[in-house]
Parts: sequence; structure tokens; C-alpha cells
Amino acid sequence: MLAPNTWGASREKTVKIGAIFSVTGPASFLGAPEAKTVQMLVDKINTVGGVNGMKLELVLKDSGGSPEKAVSFAKQLIEEDKVLAIVGPSTSGETMAIKNLCEENKMILVSCAAAEVIVNPVAKYVFKTPQKDSQAVTWIYRTMKEKGITRSRF
Repeated sequence: MLAPNTWGASREKTVKIGAIFSVTGPASFLGAPEAKTVQMLVDKINTVGGVNGMKLELVLKDSGGSPEKAVSFAKQLIEEDKVLAIVGPSTSGETMAIKNLCEENKMILVSCAAAEVIVNPVAKYVFKTPQKDSQAVTWIYRTMKEKGITRSRF
């Protein structure tokens, strides 16, 4: 195993971070802003000197919301691009399609999807950023109750 400070690092002192987002397609309302945000963060980190003097290199893949494309891109990012970690995918279906692949390859995956099955049961290398979908539903119903809303107004 490589020393932690060289994972995903090349001779040019860069660290490759993979990203799989639904930039196009039916989930583009999620993926397009996610891609812009991760690029903005990489640029900001690189502007201040990177991480421990190493610049970040973003390797972005557009899955179009397709679990099959997500699997293909995850394999590319792991085997060919040799990234340190993968951020995304945008949807739960895509994430579940690559979860085992990431676990098997000891690849850190930080999903942007909300389904509880992504992290339940707990996986060693797979994480997610949003709250559980059941928490979102609880908050929605609590807010509706607080505002006296008993049914949809649409």
C-alpha cells in the first residue's frame, strides 16, 4: 500500500480527485451545480497552495444519471486515473451501482445522494453528504404542522 501522502499523487505533485455527477440528463438539476461547486472548491484550494503543497486535479465525469455510466466511470477513475477518492454520484441509484466496486477497491466514495442504504449498513470506504431521506421527510412534515398546512395547495 502507498504511503497516505502519495495516494493519488503524481510526479508533478498533484492529487487527483475523481467526480461523477449527472451534469446532463434528468438529474442535471443536481449534478450541474455539484460539478460547479467541486470545481470552485478545487480552484480555491489550489489558489492558496493546494494541500500540503500539492495541487488538486479534478477528473470530472458526466454520468447523465445513468448507473451503467457511473460504473464505467468509477472503473476508469480507479484503474486508469488512479484517483485518491471519488465525489458523487448525484443519485442514489448511481451510488448503489458503484458502492461495492469502491469497497472492493478500497476507494473512498463520498456520495451526494441521500438514500439511507448508501451507508446502512455501514461501509468502510463509502460515505454520503446529505441527511437521510427519512430525516428530510420528518422536517418537511414538522414544518407543515408548524405552518398549519394539512394538504398540498397544488
